[in-house]
Amino acid sequence: MRTLNRFGQILEKLVIYSVLLLLAVLITLVFLQVVLRFVFSSGMVWAEELDRYIFVWLMFLGITMGVYKQKHIAITVIADRLGRFSKVLRLLVHLITGFFFAVLLWQGYQFMLVSISGMASVLPINLGIIYSIIPLSSLIAIVFLILVIVDGRKEEGL
Repeated sequence: MRTLNRFGQILEKLVIYSVLLLLAVLITLVFLQVVLRFVFSSGMVWAEELDRYIFVWLMFLGITMGVYKQKHIAITVIADRLGRFSKVLRLLVHLITGFFFAVLLWQGYQFMLVSISGMASVLPINLGIIYSIIPLSSLIAIVFLILVIVDGRKEEGL
């Protein structure tokens, strides 16, 4: 149990540092793009495309942190009235969520394999690398869900 919690903390820090790094790059690119367009009347053609890809990566990594911190939106009207059965409902919600992420993992992996031969329109980046965030974030979310179930933490929203 202690090893599992330690693994969760390490994975959480890895995701947080990745988000911070990507966010810093995104802010820097957008700032440079604004300065170049309005001050020098020119811009970096590739920056807008990279900004979009970084934003998508941030979104998927943010989803994993929402799963781990259990900060996603939840409607708790029914769960609040179930009393002692609320733990069963929580487990059911976690299992359904885990199933969703397992399907997303599989389909994201298939999509990544199909896209591996394509290239981004402006940047010389393989589309498979860009779309790899789908199965990667799904795997991280599944690991975080397992940690949440094993740890048995009380959710904020449910």
